[in-house]
Amino acid sequence: MPQLEACLRLSFEARDPQHPSGVSLASYFVRAKTRGRRRTGLEEEVLFPDPLRARLGRGAEEAIRRAMDPASYRACAGPRPVLPVATREWLAEAAVALGRTEGFELTWSLLRATSELETVAQRLLGARTPRAVVRQVLHGVAVRGLRAEPFAALVVRVLKIAQSVYAAFRHAGSSHGAAWAVVQDRLWEAHPTGRRASGGSEARGAYLPSLVQAASGNARKRLRRNAEAGRTQEHARALLARFASGPGAGLWPWSDAAGRLLPQGDGTLSPELAGLCFFVLLTHTASERRSRGGPSGGLSPPFSQAGFGAAEWLPDRTDDLAIRLLAASAPEGIPSGTLLDALSVLLRATLLPAPAGGVATALQRLGVDVAHGEATAMLERAGARLPDLLRWLEENGRELLETG
Repeated sequence: MPQLEACLRLSFEARDPQHPSGVSLASYFVRAKTRGRRRTGLEEEVLFPDPLRARLGRGAEEAIRRAMDPASYRACAGPRPVLPVATREWLAEAAVALGRTEGFELTWSLLRATSELETVAQRLLGARTPRAVVRQVLHGVAVRGLRAEPFAALVVRVLKIAQSVYAAFRHAGSSHGAAWAVVQDRLWEAHPTGRRASGGSEARGAYLPSLVQAASGNARKRLRRNAEAGRTQEHARALLARFASGPGAGLWPWSDAAGRLLPQGDGTLSPELAGLCFFVLLTHTASERRSRGGPSGGLSPPFSQAGFGAAEWLPDRTDDLAIRLLAASAPEGIPSGTLLDALSVLLRATLLPAPAGGVATALQRLGVDVAHGEATAMLERAGARLPDLLRWLEENGRELLETG
């Protein structure tokens, strides 16, 4: 990890007489709320086992004392307020705050080291692990899930470990190259994993992989609990039933002059039709995010205003939810292709101005009885109601996004 090496060197060589250990990188990362979980600091006995102390030489105790003393580091003078979620932007803000105080050479080094650590962590989680799962276990399940990203905790932990070991060996008189070599060794040496072997002895594993597994443990547990709870078909059906029996009819965008819901032309809304509609809406926003280069490329205004530009609605996750809702809408049969086509025509005509006569003709070919003179008024009503429907879907669909 050459970027981490450069970051440690720059932070140590920025020392002054009052702060002989240099700049405390971890002090710029304010921890997210713990929700009752106890955050522990570094344990000197675990971080510096006897073989490592022997490599420090005669001045081992003094070097370790200085490296473990927070007062020997120049720390962040004005920490940022505690935020509920430690996102990538949160990590970048910490690096910018470091740059304002210590210079932007150290900022860019820290940003590169953070990116490098993310790449290493992804590899340690498993090269064959699907990218969607890696994102969930490394960067949290959702905003309403973990409340803190596992990767942020990993960054802080690795910085503390690496900087303490590096500073101790520099205090003991080692060169930069020798101190960095020890940091690499320490990150891959054996470390207690918190588990017991089959014979009852303490299980040990390589330090850095153990940290990655610990950081992602909460997300893995949540994914497993969600799977065990069956938050797939049953929850999708419950969402459709709740919508159809509750606000569905009032939020439905497309209706004729008599108030019948299109494209079926009934006065009531069924869960099956709701599932088909949600499938069309979700696949449309996923398609827009892919074809336009993400939210920065611009989603259609109703989708953007409803919140579908948020990071939770990545195209692959959105498509996954769309398919689950489609399957839940027709648990004992095949979804109606004609209704899907009709809903697609209605959505495109609502989002993009089109001749009302052409829309009516297209719908009539699909068996939807809409007079040419009624199409314009129908689309105007739909344009006013669609944002409310999308907001309901975005707010209520987030819970189902938390599954793997």
